[in-house]
Amino acid sequence: MSERSFTLLVRRHHEPLVTHVRGKVGSANDAEDIVQETWLRAADKVGSGQAIRNIRAYLYRIAGNLSVDYLRRRSVRRHLEAASIEDGAAEAIACPSPNAEQALLAREWQARFEAALARLPVRARRVLLLSRVEGWSYPRIAGHLGISLRTVSNDMEKALGECLRLLSSDE
Repeated sequence: MSERSFTLLVRRHHEPLVTHVRGKVGSANDAEDIVQETWLRAADKVGSGQAIRNIRAYLYRIAGNLSVDYLRRRSVRRHLEAASIEDGAAEAIACPSPNAEQALLAREWQARFEAALARLPVRARRVLLLSRVEGWSYPRIAGHLGISLRTVSNDMEKALGECLRLLSSDE
């Protein structure tokens, strides 16, 4: 089909197609967009040299299919908009990051814990840090520090008890 023939085809069928699609989608602007897409798809088919037996039926089929696609997308969009969070409800959703007050309290607690650690005897502090921070087992700590398992256990008990006492007295 020549370009001139295609132009005549557009002139002949454009308005009836727009009217048909507007009846389906309810919007003149959306109907114009859908018909424009119809012409692009028809031009691809005609440009490829494929024969079309009934061009009018072919155009209406494309426009109808595009209208159905448009209506589905519009329905999904409306559903999503209706299901969206109402005004103010978004504020009630918990944020995973701490707020300013929580961050301040965490920093204060961290400073108090570090101060409590600093007051511990050196060996008890090392036992606590190797166990709880580094994740070492008691036998590994005992071997590393050259002390008995019983001493590791006693130092750990002393360190935890002293930290808890110092932290609870600061509150």
